[in-house]
Amino acid sequence: MNKTFKKSLVALVSGLMLTACGANSGSGNSSEQTKSSDNQSNKPVEITFWHAMNGPHQEALTELTKEFNESQNKYHVTEQNQGSYADLTKKVMAAGVSKDLPTMSQATQSNIPDWTKNQLLAPLDDILKGDDGFTQEELDDIYPGFMQSVEYKGKTMAMPFSKSVRVMFVNDDILKEYGVDVPKTWDDVKALGEKMKAKGDKRYAMGLEKTIDMELETMARQNGADWIKKDLSNVDFASDKALEPLKFIKDGIDAGWARTAGEDGYMSGPFGRGEVALYIGSSAGLAHITPTAKENNVNWSAQELPVYNKGEKMTLLAGNDLAVFKSASDEQKKGAVAFMHFLLKPENTAKWATKTGYVPVNRKGVAEKSYQDYLKETPQAEAATKENEYATSQAQFVGSGEYRDNWSKIQDKMLVENQDLKQTMEQFQTDTKKIIEDNNK
Repeated sequence: MNKTFKKSLVALVSGLMLTACGANSGSGNSSEQTKSSDNQSNKPVEITFWHAMNGPHQEALTELTKEFNESQNKYHVTEQNQGSYADLTKKVMAAGVSKDLPTMSQATQSNIPDWTKNQLLAPLDDILKGDDGFTQEELDDIYPGFMQSVEYKGKTMAMPFSKSVRVMFVNDDILKEYGVDVPKTWDDVKALGEKMKAKGDKRYAMGLEKTIDMELETMARQNGADWIKKDLSNVDFASDKALEPLKFIKDGIDAGWARTAGEDGYMSGPFGRGEVALYIGSSAGLAHITPTAKENNVNWSAQELPVYNKGEKMTLLAGNDLAVFKSASDEQKKGAVAFMHFLLKPENTAKWATKTGYVPVNRKGVAEKSYQDYLKETPQAEAATKENEYATSQAQFVGSGEYRDNWSKIQDKMLVENQDLKQTMEQFQTDTKKIIEDNNK
């Protein structure tokens, strides 16, 4: 581990060390304990798994973990909840300094570059296949965009697990009221908004989340802008193709037919109450919309995202993946892969999707009878599975957290305070280029 990383985390470690170590107490996960366990052939290899799942998601994960442990006797996975994703990240960083990392962990897309740079993660390419791992056929069955999202600098640094895409939730009652079809383009969305405003309708045609970074990037890339190229060779926030969709959103907000979630936090609430005709958000939001819409007698569906200027379909991936740490023993790494293989079996990725609202990560998971039965009962989930084929990821780079913090700071300045769009995005572009250049040499 490099000296800079150690130095930068001294303050963090002092506050988090007890928490990180406490999470491991009794787990048998320190290096000496693990090696001792590995060498005792009559005991299963202990795999410690840190995650940030809560509520029904944790219940589903606990159930699958129990099933894995009962399915074989070579490995035993102990799953340990670390709180929020932010808490999980802090504890991994602290454990990296104390050399008390778990075997494996959930990882968000922004974690992978940071943890890789600081030599915490084990590349998986050489250990994915084997007696307890994946066949090439199984790897090929995972949606291409999902596998691309876990590749960093030409290596597979994680495996996809809890994945979602952006979809368009539709209030079918409002569309029927106005006699319009499901929008296929963003211009169709605008046309609906103008119809509603002309009639004096106080409801909104389009609702977005509190932060619009994923929607804006989607629209800009649909429109032909690079945004941030995956090879980091270009940052494109201020070109006409990138600014056009930003102006589209700004004009909609100013005209009163579009809004962000604002103090509501997420748009699922206003949409479920019938206040919004179209809601652009995560497919995992389905579970939040369902009870609210039922309570308010709102008939709704979910559809694939509109396209920009009749361009190609595109949606961005979100969610988290599964990563293995370098500090794990060889046997632990094999066990971690065996656990991943179990979770990604078609019947299990289908079970996970039906219980959590995420999507199956492979085609056979979607084809599973249990998932097809789920789609019949919950047709709103089908749009996301269609989008799996063309879902793609955002660029991965060290410093992406700072980039997103900067984006959050400038959003309201443009959308609420009317700060000049082009000048603001030009400065944002310059700042982002510097972040990439300073951290990704």
